[in-house]
Amino acid sequence: MINEIRTATAGAGRRRTPGLALVGAALLAVTATGCGDEVIGSSTNRGSGSETEETTVENAFIVPTFMPGYCAIQVGSGAQMRFTVTNNSSDSVDRLTEISTSAANIVDIGSGVEIPRRSTVAFGQPSAEAVDTGTERPAVQMSELSPDLKPAMTTDVTFRFDRAGEITVPVPVEACPRGDEPGPEIGGG
Repeated sequence: MINEIRTATAGAGRRRTPGLALVGAALLAVTATGCGDEVIGSSTNRGSGSETEETTVENAFIVPTFMPGYCAIQVGSGAQMRFTVTNNSSDSVDRLTEISTSAANIVDIGSGVEIPRRSTVAFGQPSAEAVDTGTERPAVQMSELSPDLKPAMTTDVTFRFDRAGEITVPVPVEACPRGDEPGPEIGGG
């Protein structure tokens, strides 16, 4: 009887080995699959996602005015939008002519902004290229934010260029300042 138990135990151990080998093979296949040359997805920068090759919009985010001491956007206040635009063209200047979003009534960039060839223009944020070439610009002013806009959510913003056309990217709203409490309930019942 003891021999029967040892034989059953040894046999059970052998049956697990193919299962472990199968798990190991699956793990190896998943790991090897992640090592391809093809890049899937886009940049992990906030507010990225433009799909053009020559002109890109990166590091875009909306900085609203928060209610003092609360994690709530101040109703009736505006915001700033900060971002960078890169023109990778070696022979053509591009021009940012308009910015639009359903999250604000007015997004004003004046008469447009020239983006020189092979350069980056930073709006409201310094970049190495902007500091070197003097192409830093103030943040874009937004007014009359949508009351549906909340901290840490995203909204689509469309950037219009003379050469690149329209580039629409999801732009996040700045998260709450540290230490602020949730906003007060306004209205309701």
